[in-house]
Amino acid sequence: MRKQIIGIAAAGLVLAGCGNTPAAPTQNKVLGSSYTTIEKEAADTTVRMYMWGGDDGINAYIDEYLTPRLKKEHQITLERVPIETADIIQKLRAEKKAGKETGVIDVIWINGDNFRNAKKDGLLYGEITKVLPNMKYVDPQAQGSDSGTPTDELEAAWGKVQYTFHYDQASVANPPKDLKTLKSWVKQNPGKFTYPEVTDFTGNAFVRHVMYGVESKETLQDPKADFKKTWAYLNELKPYLWKEGKTYPKTLAQLDQLYAKGDVSFTMGFNERRAEQEVKTGTFPKQTRPLILEEGSIASTHFLTIPFNAPNPNGALVTINQLLSAEAQLKKFDATYWGDGTSLDLSKLNQQEQAAFADVPAAASTPKPADFNGKVRAELDPELFDLIRKDWPERVAR
Repeated sequence: MRKQIIGIAAAGLVLAGCGNTPAAPTQNKVLGSSYTTIEKEAADTTVRMYMWGGDDGINAYIDEYLTPRLKKEHQITLERVPIETADIIQKLRAEKKAGKETGVIDVIWINGDNFRNAKKDGLLYGEITKVLPNMKYVDPQAQGSDSGTPTDELEAAWGKVQYTFHYDQASVANPPKDLKTLKSWVKQNPGKFTYPEVTDFTGNAFVRHVMYGVESKETLQDPKADFKKTWAYLNELKPYLWKEGKTYPKTLAQLDQLYAKGDVSFTMGFNERRAEQEVKTGTFPKQTRPLILEEGSIASTHFLTIPFNAPNPNGALVTINQLLSAEAQLKKFDATYWGDGTSLDLSKLNQQEQAAFADVPAAASTPKPADFNGKVRAELDPELFDLIRKDWPERVAR
């Protein structure tokens, strides 16, 4: 399996820290410098990038492409640290409370309510995007807000993706087109569909897609609403889910494993190209195909940021700038490693770079851009993430 969740013991060792760390340069000095100076100060340093580690393709992109690139071009040694983003925020809160001015984290992969919480609690470094030369290529629409929270220059858009269902055409002859026919299919094929628990980013997003389909516009704009129709829909599905809805996959990786083994006929997730490499390696069924429901697909942008007490902010800035380059974004867009959508405005690139993006082939498991016409949905209020985590266990999973 390419989807592997990193053991908590390894993460625990990282959380323990790395002993005494030299004082980091002041924020004003770093963000007040020219990028040339920042780049010079970053040479011969180590950057620790803390990020979710549950996808082997993403990990390989960092380890096999980015790490040697940084070493060759900037003399930076990159260390990738696999850990859940919520655990990073918890760690930074504890360090902030303890007055720890120099930590061990340099770069964080972040988005959604984790960014909202980090911003609210003052856990981020500052207006980092103002000093990054490659920000001029980033799509302003992707950069403007993170799941409804203004970015305020605190993070840089790394990629943007669409929520997509994938199914095995060999076992799903007539795929459902909307939530109504999805419910009918689930009832007619008991045990062959499920979704991750809502503590998982993908499972939480599945519930938000249901909200989009069954609730009124007025209800969707009120985070304090009851969302009775959403809970009713999910409870109608429940007895017909895998394991009769008595248990749910804890993570997207676990759902992917069920799909790969044929236990269920659907998987889902952000990134419309996520199945390409899985099919190519034989992990996912050969006849895996994409599905965009009529109710739409939530668009998600993910970001890179720097914590308030980063020990090597210069190296972190150079690392992020490298990841925003056309070359790095193209390598990420190609499904060889990841197949992640670019955060760049391609019209700002030169003709050769634009052509390179256009020439990247798409597999049968990837939806065509036209499949999203009229179906792209903005992310809902970030408060709904917490509401779903709070109410779903009692209203549905009980």
